Amino acid sequence: MIRTTLAEIERYYPLSDGIKTAADFIRNNDLASFPAGRYAVDGDRIFALVQELETKPADEALIENHMRSIDMQMTLRGNESVAYRPVAKLTKKGEYDAAADVQNYSGETELIMRNDPGASVSIFFPEDGHQPYIAEKSPEPIKKVVIRIML
Repeated sequence: MIRTTLAEIERYYPLSDGIKTAADFIRNNDLASFPAGRYAVDGDRIFALVQELETKPADEALIENHMRSIDMQMTLRGNESVAYRPVAKLTKKGEYDAAADVQNYSGETELIMRNDPGASVSIFFPEDGHQPYIAEKSPEPIKKVVIRIML
């Protein structure tokens, strides 16, 4: 798991050319004005999911990971926290959804991070369990972008 800002993300470009492509897409587009939906960044290899939803209490938010992709997340508007724990310390919950490339987990997270809208970037690899959409105080609407970078 990597926690950085859009201003400092360049140091992580050597890990995947997709991280640079995703960061450029964020910088070069006013994503806060995009309607919710899926947007091709580099065909099916890199795509963005612009989401508008409501945060929820931590005990209602799902813990997940992705086996075939890197998951890069940035809150665009509103207050959201994201929790983290390595999947090796979590228990699988349900079956892996290959079409959506998502596995859910149960267990306790060990780190909760507040997202600063338009600045904080979280990058999750297959070994990183993450729990997005956590309300900081009470549920509220947010807008965020999730960029999936296929491995």
